Amino acid sequence: MLQILLAIVWLLVVPFDCGLWIVSRMPKKHHNFGTIFLTGYLVMIAFFQCFYVGFFMAGSVSFTLLRWVFGIFIVLFSIVSAGLGRTALKTAIEEIKNKEAIGYKIVFALFLLAQVVMRLCQQVSDGDDAYYIATAAGAYASGNMNMVAPYTGYVVTYIDYRHAFSGAPFWLAFLSRMTFIPPAAMAHSVLAPVLIVLHYIIVLNVGELLFKDKKTEKYLFAIIVSLFNVYGYVSIYTAQTFLLTRTWQGKSMFANLYLPAAILLLLWIAEGQKKKKTEIVYFIFAIPVLFGGTAMTTMGVVLLPLVFGMGILMLTIVRKEPGLLWKGIVTCIPSILVGLAYILV
Repeated sequence: MLQILLAIVWLLVVPFDCGLWIVSRMPKKHHNFGTIFLTGYLVMIAFFQCFYVGFFMAGSVSFTLLRWVFGIFIVLFSIVSAGLGRTALKTAIEEIKNKEAIGYKIVFALFLLAQVVMRLCQQVSDGDDAYYIATAAGAYASGNMNMVAPYTGYVVTYIDYRHAFSGAPFWLAFLSRMTFIPPAAMAHSVLAPVLIVLHYIIVLNVGELLFKDKKTEKYLFAIIVSLFNVYGYVSIYTAQTFLLTRTWQGKSMFANLYLPAAILLLLWIAEGQKKKKTEIVYFIFAIPVLFGGTAMTTMGVVLLPLVFGMGILMLTIVRKEPGLLWKGIVTCIPSILVGLAYILV
């Protein structure tokens, strides 16, 4: 019972509260539980990556200290965010009462539930768990980071710099420690359904942009996307395969959460049509999206800023507004700093 209560707090309540402040500054149409939940998770992971990289660059290997420092910080931030974002919460509660497209909502919910149930029942795993889960388990058990070799369990004799900047396994270990759920169970049975839901929140937001002022089409769009995901196992390397078989791994989160989130932000910025206040909020939100992606895979350091930067460059050319490009460059700076840190070490 304690594990369930703590899981609700750390996987639902805290991320939701973290998203309220930013979403309350967005246009009112974004004030819904899904967008708040998505925003909070991306902000929470970005903050964890910031603390993790800071500890790593300072030479600290204490996971216990990182857990306490970050845990206290993120709880305080979530409380402040909840206090400043009350308007978004009120609108989100009103949105729940909306009965439009109820049939499509039910069908989509059934498709989503089927994928979550199959994800839990099949418990598909792959070889990367031997590294990803074992790294989290090493930190969970020893209280130290990058000190236990995931393949052997022995104390490391050298630091694996290829993976050293990836905070994703340690974020998993953090959630495990705070909920008393071992990393393997947390990843496979608890976190995986949450990540699948976050993916479809992005899909629904994209559908809302593609089918403006149409209440049913975005759910039909999400249903079609879910069918592509279910039947996307044409290779072990497709994004659909990663989503439903390697859901909790950093590469899967990058392909199914961070890349789509970056594209969604570009669509939001393009839709804003020079509304300065709205535009600034989107660029502010883009910072944790791009920076959090560096925790998932080394490709996140390069590919996310590249995708976002190219999108902003095209918008700058179309609008003939150089200021847009400078905002995009500033947004990419935290990710660029991580890239420079890779080079330095």
